[in-house]
Amino acid sequence: MAALGKICLVLAGLAIGTVSAIPTHPKACRNIPGDPRWPGPRAWAQLNATVGGRLIATNPIATVCHDPSFSAEACAQVEGQWNVAGVMTTRPAEIMAPWFQNQSCAAFTDRSLPCELGSYASYSINVSNARDMAAGIGFARQHNIRLVIKNSGHDFFGKSTGKGGLSLWTRNLTQKKAIHQYRAPYYRGPAVKIGAGVNGKEAAEFASQHGYRFVVGSCPTVGPAGGFTQGGGHSFLSGVYGLGADNVLEWEVVTASGKHVVATPTRNTDLYWALSGGGGGTYGAVVSMTSRVFPDGAIALATLGFNASVVGGPEAFWASVGAVLAQLQPLVDDHGAVAQLSLTHDTLSIFGLMVPGATKPTLATLLTPLLTTLAQTSTALTTTTLNLAIHANTTYTGLYAATVEPLTARIILPPVIGGRFISRANWAANAPAILAALRTTTANNTFAVAITALNTRGTARHTAPPVAPNAAQPAFARAFLSVIVSATWARETQPPWSAAVALQARYRDVIGPALERVSPGAGAYANEANWEQARWQDVFYGSTYPRLRRVKARYDPGGVFYGLTAVGSEGWAPDAAGRLCRV
Repeated sequence: MAALGKICLVLAGLAIGTVSAIPTHPKACRNIPGDPRWPGPRAWAQLNATVGGRLIATNPIATVCHDPSFSAEACAQVEGQWNVAGVMTTRPAEIMAPWFQNQSCAAFTDRSLPCELGSYASYSINVSNARDMAAGIGFARQHNIRLVIKNSGHDFFGKSTGKGGLSLWTRNLTQKKAIHQYRAPYYRGPAVKIGAGVNGKEAAEFASQHGYRFVVGSCPTVGPAGGFTQGGGHSFLSGVYGLGADNVLEWEVVTASGKHVVATPTRNTDLYWALSGGGGGTYGAVVSMTSRVFPDGAIALATLGFNASVVGGPEAFWASVGAVLAQLQPLVDDHGAVAQLSLTHDTLSIFGLMVPGATKPTLATLLTPLLTTLAQTSTALTTTTLNLAIHANTTYTGLYAATVEPLTARIILPPVIGGRFISRANWAANAPAILAALRTTTANNTFAVAITALNTRGTARHTAPPVAPNAAQPAFARAFLSVIVSATWARETQPPWSAAVALQARYRDVIGPALERVSPGAGAYANEANWEQARWQDVFYGSTYPRLRRVKARYDPGGVFYGLTAVGSEGWAPDAAGRLCRV
């Protein structure tokens, strides 16, 4: 993205103030290229033979934008697709989070700068089965090198990359199987089994072909069996069917010892519990996931929006924002709705308020209190000025493809992102202060906010309780709003990278703490937060953290699986050269 100039980020994900304290004794650190113990060509060739020729040396797609490989035509094509999910998720070592691309070989940096791997993994295995995973894990352990898992590369914290790493690239684990009558002590009913590389769009469409709904994310290229469900996984369907983690029946996984196991609520139960919401890429490498699915049917979605000029200025605008959020609460608590909206300093847009089971007329009726309240807040807010539209379909995928997918498929991540839950108790006690914090966050158009309003334990959940206890962040059960703060970043005008560094500092020191002050005890969703979150163990995991540490110690005592802010990661940090070292 933006030009780095002479600024050098020591390593993507490096917390300020940690470099000088990290030991560099070879036994304490993972080997990186250039180290005496880095595997030689013969070792890599042997690994390649073991995995059937599917070892891939990393060649960043932006190589064509830098000398000596510069090509104006090829670079223009890369620039036009840079960080687009449909492109980056299909490449073995590319990720989407600009901060963790580390500007070492980016499309928009000066062509004279060398294209270096930086924090890219050095090699990837195009995984085709559990044996490939076991071979990669064993190689990483034998040679003491960093191991990473790349499903789609959406992770905000760069967990699917790492300097000198060997990546298990799971995108081509695409098997799908419908199980119309899954039978187990903990569940009887329909299920779908998917390989780790199946993305949300593919999983949802496959389930729909068999008459079912699959709890997937709102972005079509996110992998349900990856960090989505392993991190919890909220969805437009979560008001009725819960989190992705609530619906898992089986995990097929390769552990750090290379053992191929299946974890369910009755087999390897601690591993099942941890994988179901306790963080992706942490306890083992997932080969496949089997999930409960639900009968498809009627579903409806509404969109609406307004800006400050319509309602008569900033004060009226923020009063209207407060009215919207207040009226969303009964919709999510009592009717299983999930609403996603975007908010700037002067614009609010609900781009999806979805209600499973609703038709156009029933959703119109449900929206009446919201529309009435908005009209009372500002007479300028009518169905016409709100651009209200209601869509309905007989399948989730039909509705999603016509409304949400065209919007979310185009999203490009900015370099700085943060997040925070607002609990229902926070909102009841402190709504004016929460609105003031959101107003401060979006002031000057430096940051924008995306909000998901939901209730994963509302009255509509009575037919779909969790399959079994799981490790999803307990704060989800109390959350009313899940807030994502995103830095505004004009890729086309290419601000200097120092601007991204300043934005990260502002989020860490000002914006994030301000949101925490108005939402005490609310926590945050680890999949949608900031990598420099203070006290992340409590904020991201809450009361589950001590048990998760015990599971981690049992299944991965040597720390083979590492990710920034993942369970146990406080025991590691990069040194000045980028080696991952024990603290």
